[in-house]
Amino acid sequence: MQIKTGKGSISMIVVLAIWSLSLAVDLPGLAVTPIEGSLHTIFPDVTDFKIQLLTVLPNVVIIPFVLLSGKLSETRHKVLVIALGTIMYIIAGVLSIGSKSLTMLIWLSCLLGAGCGLILPFSTGLIADVFVGKYRTKQMGIISAIGNIALVGATFVVGFLAAKSWHLPFLVYLIPLISLVLIPFLNKIPKSDYGTPANEASVADADKDPSKAQRPVVPAVDVDGFSTKGQHVAGGFYIGRTIWLLLAYFFFVFATSVPAYYLPDLMPEYHMSTEDVSVVTSVFYAAMFLIGLCVTGVMKVFRKVTFILAMALVAGGMLLFIVTRSYPVFILAYGIVGLGNGLAQPIFYTKATELCVSNTKSTLALAYLQVANYVAISLVPVIVDFFADIFGMQHSEIFPFYFVTAACALVLVFVIIRVNHFTFGIKPYYYEDVDSDSSETPASDPSKSVAASSQTATSAAAPAAASAS
Repeated sequence: MQIKTGKGSISMIVVLAIWSLSLAVDLPGLAVTPIEGSLHTIFPDVTDFKIQLLTVLPNVVIIPFVLLSGKLSETRHKVLVIALGTIMYIIAGVLSIGSKSLTMLIWLSCLLGAGCGLILPFSTGLIADVFVGKYRTKQMGIISAIGNIALVGATFVVGFLAAKSWHLPFLVYLIPLISLVLIPFLNKIPKSDYGTPANEASVADADKDPSKAQRPVVPAVDVDGFSTKGQHVAGGFYIGRTIWLLLAYFFFVFATSVPAYYLPDLMPEYHMSTEDVSVVTSVFYAAMFLIGLCVTGVMKVFRKVTFILAMALVAGGMLLFIVTRSYPVFILAYGIVGLGNGLAQPIFYTKATELCVSNTKSTLALAYLQVANYVAISLVPVIVDFFADIFGMQHSEIFPFYFVTAACALVLVFVIIRVNHFTFGIKPYYYEDVDSDSSETPASDPSKSVAASSQTATSAAAPAAASAS
């Protein structure tokens, strides 16, 4: 079976190998969650600080290794990096199952985070390499859906296993065995998708010595019709676009992570159980899964207002948390937030591949996006507590929801104002077929993209009027 890429087709087994990388990237720390309350019993001499290290360190370690993986993606050894990360992940999982001390679990959590960090950028980066146009957007939605449904399933599994033995939840870290079996098929990805464009060397040379090297030619209008006028390029990246997109993604992740942090405190106050909290959270990921499967179809219906819809769903869901104390409405609220987040995620992934002049930096761009993701998650309690102190609401369980709802309303206005600009703009290229020439342009040969875009700059006067941000 062959899968269309927008510039040809590729074997289904290769696509499955790419998909498999998304199965485990959201799992670090999950095995600890159901046994966290029992760690003092399992390890009588354990301190609260060590427990915090066990839960926090995987996500902290992931960040530098995501950046390292992004840089290594610019070499011709992508499959080797993926294999190394997968093996590290599996070793950490195997040793955790038999671990007899919390100190060893902490060190293994670091190894787990390192392995996950090496894999993470490639879960989306290989999609950027292989697919273009609406096919890329569709695949970004699929891998987002796979990651979310794997997280939902694994959450229920680790809870069940924890009831049998505290060692068993760590079995979930063996999921990358699926990827390890499929990794050899990644070598069937066409070598042209890993190629170095003609202007890549000039980018590197220009950064080293601007006086001796020639900067790459930047098109006036990119392949998606967005203006690059006034955009400063450094290291092969459009700096303005990069800053705006990372800020937008940071906010989306921050806003949609607030319920995960604060529902366990709010719902018991409304006489709801911890099981109720788990169900509400699972609905969030299930909603992301469902809309991820049909993201291009939704975009085709809502077109340029797709991002407005996504932000409105997040804001509307957060508002429901404020106006009700009903368990069914809480389920609906977080489901609506999940729909908004699940709709925005694949678009953010797709746009990240458009932050750079050449295709060889797409995985590095996606690595930057993942760093924004983990930083946003880590800063949720810091930001919320900061504003709670300002407003004198330190002990209010509902304040985080008032705060994030107000923030979402402000950002929604901003999204409406900037709907025709790069960060929140939606072009037909994301959800419709393009002709064969242009479909090859963005991914297969960026040097052609420069030439083609330069030739069409005059005829694309309307898109050129759009701001880069």
